[in-house]
Amino acid sequence: GIFHSIIIIIIALIIILITTFSLSAISTNGKVKGGGLYFIISRSIGPEFGASIGILLAFANTISAAMNTIGFCISLRSLLQQNDIHIIDSNLGFRGLGVVSIIIMSILCCIGMDREAEVQNVLLIAIIVGIFNVIIGSYNGPKSNAAKASGFTGFNMKTFKQNWYPDYRIENNIQQSFFTIFSVFFPSVTGIQAGANISGDLKDPSASIPKGTLLSILITITSYIVLIVVPGSVQLREASGYENELQDEFYLNCSFRNCTKGLYKDNNLMQSISLWPITIYFGCFGATISTALTALISVPKLLQRMGQDDIYPYFKYLAKGYGKSKEPYRAHIFAMVVSSVLLVIGELNDIASLISTIYLSAYAMLNLCTFHIAYFNPLGWRPTYKFYNKWLSLAAAIICVMVMIFIDKKMSAIVGCAVCVLYRIAARKKEVINWGSSKQTRHIKTFIKTVYKSNTIQYHVKNYLPNLIVFSGNPESRKKLVSLAHLITKNYGLQLCVNIEKISLTPRQKKIRLDKGIQWLRNSGIKSLYVVIDNIGLDLATHMVYSCGHGQFKPNIAMVGYKSDWLNCPYQDLQTYLNIFNVANMNGMSIIMVRISSTESFEDQNLLIQDFKHLSKKEEILYKTQSIQNMSIRNQQKVADCFVKIKIKEFSFDNKKPNHGTVDVWWLYSDGGLSLIIAYILKHSITWKNCKFRIFGVTNKVECLSEEKN
Repeated sequence: GIFHSIIIIIIALIIILITTFSLSAISTNGKVKGGGLYFIISRSIGPEFGASIGILLAFANTISAAMNTIGFCISLRSLLQQNDIHIIDSNLGFRGLGVVSIIIMSILCCIGMDREAEVQNVLLIAIIVGIFNVIIGSYNGPKSNAAKASGFTGFNMKTFKQNWYPDYRIENNIQQSFFTIFSVFFPSVTGIQAGANISGDLKDPSASIPKGTLLSILITITSYIVLIVVPGSVQLREASGYENELQDEFYLNCSFRNCTKGLYKDNNLMQSISLWPITIYFGCFGATISTALTALISVPKLLQRMGQDDIYPYFKYLAKGYGKSKEPYRAHIFAMVVSSVLLVIGELNDIASLISTIYLSAYAMLNLCTFHIAYFNPLGWRPTYKFYNKWLSLAAAIICVMVMIFIDKKMSAIVGCAVCVLYRIAARKKEVINWGSSKQTRHIKTFIKTVYKSNTIQYHVKNYLPNLIVFSGNPESRKKLVSLAHLITKNYGLQLCVNIEKISLTPRQKKIRLDKGIQWLRNSGIKSLYVVIDNIGLDLATHMVYSCGHGQFKPNIAMVGYKSDWLNCPYQDLQTYLNIFNVANMNGMSIIMVRISSTESFEDQNLLIQDFKHLSKKEEILYKTQSIQNMSIRNQQKVADCFVKIKIKEFSFDNKKPNHGTVDVWWLYSDGGLSLIIAYILKHSITWKNCKFRIFGVTNKVECLSEEKN
């Protein structure tokens, strides 16, 4: 019906109009290169989202090329049959013509954008002539009894009223409904990204995309409404087509027979109501070939950009460009082959449903991108196009998802799963891609809000978290120290590794060391922050490091290596080393001193590495020396707040390799239970869960032994 058809157009218009606003806002926020929606989404919200949608868009465009080529073949077959030519009546001939058409169009696309644009202009003229031909022919009305018998009434209010309301029926064993018709119609309005798809070939994409897209929407929607209202006002839904039934109007009686004329059945309806029927065929040729060309030229550009970004494996092979314009011939061949295969195996209506679902998912993602960026509003978000609203973009994204589900629940689930799988594949890429996405802004702003919120959080022992500051130097040179700290903070607290350099480093040298350390931590699966401090003494650096952090994010434990040469080193070095403990005590922090035997080489220029490079030959942590045994408990607190002895012959710091042995915890009551907390955390890690933990305490009175033990 006319009413539901207009509603379908309005819903589609709302979706594509808001999506165009979103597209215009993003495309005017910076330089847009080739790759279309993939480029825009990946640079806006992240490469994972852009890549997952990009694959589906490429697939949808190849399907669109196949679907429109099928439409072209249907129109051509109808024209030939009217002239008693039946060379493509068979399924083989029909599909063969489609494959040949795709090959010819692909060759045209390979020649370049200039030739393709010239062909598009010719096709546009054919479309315009066809539309005006329908309007003029409808205005003139039926010229013969044959036209009247086919249900052609000319402009008639009675006909308009009869066609106003819907009358859904069973077609191809499927009960047609509003959304089944919508799924067939929606691909016809999915060309809004055509300008974005060839953005790399535009002189000024930021200006051309908004203007061209909005103008195309205005012209397209107007023509669609005209082509719905005009046939609905001049053509009956059913008619027999027999002229001898005109006198008694029996040609309208189709309740007990299969009528072949009218809006329901006649595939040549537009020709019968037009002034010159032949122009309708050329208009259909123009519309279908134009859309197929647009799809076939956009897919290679999209694949080329994805290959250049190297998100997915093997796509780089398709990205190779040839000639001055760097045309991706390999990608063209790939798109041609896939479209041809889909044409051979696909049906028009079945293909339409899949295309609609994929395009709706892409539009939902594009609107979500705009909402995401506008909501978090980074300083880099300064689009010159101002006619957008973040809440409208969010609403459009929700509408797209809802319409997807209403059209086809199963297909929506398949597309959703495909997006998730492709997202996970792209997210597993080891190389870090930094395009300044809004996702990074969200992480940073969320962290800042959390830090500010920590001002209102009162400390409570139940909420205690071990936040470690580790004097590690280059973390790669002190793997065991850093790994042990990670075992403590992995699921419980914050870890900060500090590399203090005596020498002055250039900004480039400092960045290289910082990037290298962060990369090693990432590759080792260690969650830790890392900072490099240069051209400063250890005393001042210690004060600076201890003052870092805020609220619940402030370090409360300092972890240092054991200085094994303390008896022979210069007094100034020993005093500097001990100042680490003094400053920690002044800041109310606990101390963990780590003594680990190692065969590793610590040839690092870092001051701490030089101080701590002579390590014990025993596999122990905080080994209880004779001098400590002779000290009182009160003095022991000044030496070590955490006192744990591990007796294991073969001890591994591998986060995934379990140890077997005994861990002795020497609990000094004055440490506040830190040693027990550390032991508890280690006991629940994969590395230590198979170890036996023993707790040793001390008492000054033998008679109180049982009470102290309990």
